[in-house]
Amino acid sequence: MNLPQNSAPLRNAALLRAQSLMTPSTVPSISTELLITADGELNRELHHFLLDPPSDPGLLKGRTIAICCTNGVEEVEITGSLRWLREHGATVHVVAPRIGTFHPTLGLRFPPLCATHVLAIRLMENAGWLAIDRHLDQANVADYDACIFPGGCWNPDALRADPLAQAFVRGMWESGKPTCAICHGQWVMVSAGILKGRKATAVWNIHPDLANAGATVLDEPCVVDGNLITARFPYDLPRMIQALVKQLVG
Repeated sequence: MNLPQNSAPLRNAALLRAQSLMTPSTVPSISTELLITADGELNRELHHFLLDPPSDPGLLKGRTIAICCTNGVEEVEITGSLRWLREHGATVHVVAPRIGTFHPTLGLRFPPLCATHVLAIRLMENAGWLAIDRHLDQANVADYDACIFPGGCWNPDALRADPLAQAFVRGMWESGKPTCAICHGQWVMVSAGILKGRKATAVWNIHPDLANAGATVLDEPCVVDGNLITARFPYDLPRMIQALVKQLVG
């Protein structure tokens, strides 16, 4: 709608009408505190994984690991991985695509911080900003010993459409390096076409997507098929990282 100049009341009315389309609501969330205090075997494992001091600070010395993500990445899955791997000696890079530009008709708006950071989430609640260490067009498979694709619905849903992300996960897998995904992160593997004939798991909601991609789907905390390592939910993170470490250092 084209409004005449100096028509502030009309513009305000249009703004109020547009705002009326955005309903206020409380935000569903995943609480790390609740995850690590719940009385479950996997919850207790996550508690120790996140809170215990490093058992061997030099365990992964000399290893470089990529955590590939974009905006909407599940907070506990990326911050838990970052902290544990770095505390055990690894160099860890947050690897993300460049935001780029979008046609004005899409109505998309990104704050300037998106050029250098990704926004984490807790299910549907915005969390903190995480610095990007490398953009995908700067990341070479040869530079990394392993990779992780964390979840959060929005993150892999955007990442799976990125040709560079598809090429990166495919290249890591084809090179025989530990190639990991958790929760919804397996969507990138689906789009990259690397799950056919493989055993894998993911968050329960997308088990049909894995099956449609040709995978044998197992409802287990962590599934290892060669160098392909997949897990289901944030409380499965310790077992996925344990499987990754086993392949790197034995």
